[in-house]
Amino acid sequence: MSEKKVKKVKKSRYSFSLKDLIRFYTRFSIPWWMYVISLVLGLVYSELLIRQAEFTIAFNKGELFNSTIINFALLYIASSIVAALENFFSGIASLKVTLRARKTVWNKILHLPMEEVDRRQPSALISGITSDVGQASTLLTMIFLVVSSIYSLARAIIEVIKQNYTMSVILVVIIPLGILVFTFVGRVEHEVYKRNVTSFRTMTEYFSEHVTAAKNVKTRAMEDQEEEAGLKAIDAKFKADLYSAIMGQIQVACFSLYNRIGTVFTAIAGSSMIRAGKMESTGITDFDTYLNRVYQYTSEILTQYQSLRATQGALQYVGDMLEGPQEELDKGESAPEKVGDLTLEHVTFGYDQAHPVLNDLSVTIPAGKITALIGSNGSGKSTLLKLLQGVYKPDSGVIRMGGNDVAAMAPHALRKEFGYILQNNPLFSGTVRGNIMYGAPKATDEQITVAAKMADADGFIQELADGYDTDIGEGGKNLSGGQRQRVAIARTLLTEPTYLLMDEAGASLDHKSDTTIFRSVRENLKGHTIVVVAHDMRSVVEADHIIVLDHGTLEVQGSPDELLKTSPTYRSYLEKQGYALAGEGAAR
Repeated sequence: MSEKKVKKVKKSRYSFSLKDLIRFYTRFSIPWWMYVISLVLGLVYSELLIRQAEFTIAFNKGELFNSTIINFALLYIASSIVAALENFFSGIASLKVTLRARKTVWNKILHLPMEEVDRRQPSALISGITSDVGQASTLLTMIFLVVSSIYSLARAIIEVIKQNYTMSVILVVIIPLGILVFTFVGRVEHEVYKRNVTSFRTMTEYFSEHVTAAKNVKTRAMEDQEEEAGLKAIDAKFKADLYSAIMGQIQVACFSLYNRIGTVFTAIAGSSMIRAGKMESTGITDFDTYLNRVYQYTSEILTQYQSLRATQGALQYVGDMLEGPQEELDKGESAPEKVGDLTLEHVTFGYDQAHPVLNDLSVTIPAGKITALIGSNGSGKSTLLKLLQGVYKPDSGVIRMGGNDVAAMAPHALRKEFGYILQNNPLFSGTVRGNIMYGAPKATDEQITVAAKMADADGFIQELADGYDTDIGEGGKNLSGGQRQRVAIARTLLTEPTYLLMDEAGASLDHKSDTTIFRSVRENLKGHTIVVVAHDMRSVVEADHIIVLDHGTLEVQGSPDELLKTSPTYRSYLEKQGYALAGEGAAR
């Protein structure tokens, strides 16, 4: 069984409270001045709308004087200009908030401990920075709009009371009812958004992983099974959308009922007052003109409150992540000046702590020599390399570099000492040159070419259409598997690492390239510490030091000659690959 890749950790207890929401907005600068200008413009716009109501009533009474028409037209023009300016400042402020929030989240993602990246999954983190954080500006915009709408509502209520004190008693009913509607809708909207965001993230995670593995799906004829699993993810999103639609209609029904109550009351009370001679025949229309403003602003506040609650739900995942652990990459000691041995002292580690991959392991990787790690699949070889670089931290025990505890070292300082070549190394969109320079941005053309030659890559690169400036496509798709591997090896060798870790680096290469690269590395990095994980014993027998692991524990370590005498596992590996064992040496 292969080593597990995901470290199980306790699920977050996180509840995104109002206090947490406020703290989220303290993590980046906000263009308050733009929002304040937008607010002032919003208040001016409200006053203009109230004035428009006066002219509407005048028109209803047939007062079509030139001055009335001109002033009404000027009010409309002024209100349109003010509304446009309000939207401009609010829109720019929103874009800036989204930009800064995304930068904050991206910085956090880059500083997440690897355990947290594993727990959250890359596709969910992508959804967080692209989709979820896009709601960050909504809340701020809504807060300022709420202030403007509350002011407008207050002005409308005053005008309603001035228009007809007796009929304004309806406000005693509709205002408390509006508050009840707000409370209900807010709770529903918060839950709706949480469900939508969660289902969208789950669906994104699934398709991100399985579309990327399309070749694997086809070569294993798994289309039918994948279709069924994909439909389940789609169905889960549909159910969340359906719930959202149902709740949305319930909200519409509540607000419609809220409006109808006022309309019925106005019709009954107004008609009675007209018959009794206490109100003009146009009184109901006049009163409705201002009461409709009350409904309008109440509706605006309701919509804005919905957005506020929805944003709180949408930002819960992002807020949880930002409040979580992070690496202080430059905090700690620098790397020791003198190159020393790498040692593990009683190290225990497991992706799932109940099932350790390494168990009380104590080994030494001598400085300036080639050390080979061997053992069956799942014995902890790759995990050991990740622990050396501080990608993961041991559950117990100590790892030292030249006698210094690596836990006290700054992660950046520690990792810059290492070069790490995996069996499958990711490349990025761009040119061959850009990929080789990744990690060494100031490298010269000569240095790039030297590294490529060491990786047996210069030959095929020169044959490409644009040589080192050839675009390799997303993930290096325009190159073969062996070519991608050689570019990745060149990228690592360019940094001239103090400690070179090669984890099945030649598995995807032909024998000639593998041999050429390994011998080139030995010659050009002479005096560097090289750690090799390989199943091909041709690389192992050329090592100076060999460590044999057995299910996360040390079976034996020593030179090849010493292991011929002391390690049945080592002898077994040699014999299975056709090595003849004689005396203190192995021949093929």
